Amino acid sequence: MTRDDTTWLGVEAIQTALAAGATSARALADATLARVERLEPSLSAWSALWPERVRARADALDREAERRRSQGLPLEPLHGVGVALKDLCDVAGEPTRAGTTVLGDPPAQEDAEVVRRLEAAGAIVLGKVKMTEGAFVTHHPSIVPPVNPWRADRWTGISSSGSGVAVAAGLCVAALGTDTGGSIRFPSSACGLSGLKPTHGRVSLRGVYPLAPSLDHVGPMARSVDDVARVFAVLAGHDPRDPWSLAKNPPLPLGRALLPRARGQRIGYDARHAEEGVDPEVVATTRAALEVFRSLGAEIVELALPDVGEALGAWVWLGATEIAEAHAEPFARAPEAYGPELRGMIEQGLAVEARQVARAWQTRLAFARRLEGVFEQVDALLAPVIPGRFAAGTNLMAMDGDPRAATATRFTSPFNLSGSPALTLCGGFDADGGPIGFQLVGRHLEEDRLLALGRAYQSATDWHLMHPDA
Repeated sequence: MTRDDTTWLGVEAIQTALAAGATSARALADATLARVERLEPSLSAWSALWPERVRARADALDREAERRRSQGLPLEPLHGVGVALKDLCDVAGEPTRAGTTVLGDPPAQEDAEVVRRLEAAGAIVLGKVKMTEGAFVTHHPSIVPPVNPWRADRWTGISSSGSGVAVAAGLCVAALGTDTGGSIRFPSSACGLSGLKPTHGRVSLRGVYPLAPSLDHVGPMARSVDDVARVFAVLAGHDPRDPWSLAKNPPLPLGRALLPRARGQRIGYDARHAEEGVDPEVVATTRAALEVFRSLGAEIVELALPDVGEALGAWVWLGATEIAEAHAEPFARAPEAYGPELRGMIEQGLAVEARQVARAWQTRLAFARRLEGVFEQVDALLAPVIPGRFAAGTNLMAMDGDPRAATATRFTSPFNLSGSPALTLCGGFDADGGPIGFQLVGRHLEEDRLLALGRAYQSATDWHLMHPDA
């Protein structure tokens, strides 16, 4: 196996090789760092890379692995696995810039809870990857955006753009993303990945710079559902220091999540919602995914989702006010440091009236309760993520009159309002080689069901095994 070959190994393969002494964490880390050095000039995924720290961590893990092997003890679940952090996750001693210039260089005082959990499970944090400004819709004008490794002329997705690019290009095994209106699902779809937006509150937000906390979700992005499940199992759990953390937050039943399971599952599909204003290639991919699930024994249920039109408006009002609150201090200090899109959203949030917020919350709760009724009929919903091909640098806010912008948020932001878990999967490629994703949305706290469905899909297809030429 060549050095570059090792960068495509998944979590289970890494654990098996390390447990057998067939490779070392240091060898894997060196291979990854060499690949990053080779590809970063063309992909521009990283905002900070820590080679010395990575090598020291890998050496320490190898000493620990030797001790455990000698005592017949298992390795930690992510031992030696290289992970990238979206640059809004605090790492003690390092700045958290969140894709901005206004936050500057003050170092974080302690690790975010998600970082602590990753390292406690044996992961190697490689560094931080780029993201759109403040996790909103565009990169700050001063930042060179990441490049999609499948096609340089295609959108990377927002806002976890660097996370999507780094995983797709084999620069890490997994990455953390955040999702406030689609920011795990957009880049997972655009970059051909598996990505999980968990139930709101299932993964701690403490130490993660907020965009809109009541809508924010932290979750893993990887090439396979298997890897997503293994990372999520480490991340999930109650954090008493996070006010958004769910008290009822059981550990992920990993065995059940890793077992392919589609037979007898009811998958809902709203053809009007999923196909109106959507590119034919995306529609064909979505319908092909339905047929795969049908062939695996799932029941496809035609249904009508609650109207998402009002929900989209509620997201804007609530999102704007929470974004303005999250940036209150830096915006008051240096509004000129912000790019135009994030500055405009903050200004909109500052102007929102209390009655608009009240109506938005009422709409949000009503939509969430109607959605609960849908899940009495089905176990999961299937829908697209991105309605068609978006070019590199696409700004959804600037697509006036283009129905694809509204369609894109139609598929994603309503499920932030409801806090529902959603798993994105690669369902194929368009005629020019760009990935096409779809998503499965589930009931609260039923990530294991979504992951088992995803494992079933990937046991019957091989899209997740394909890599870009980079």
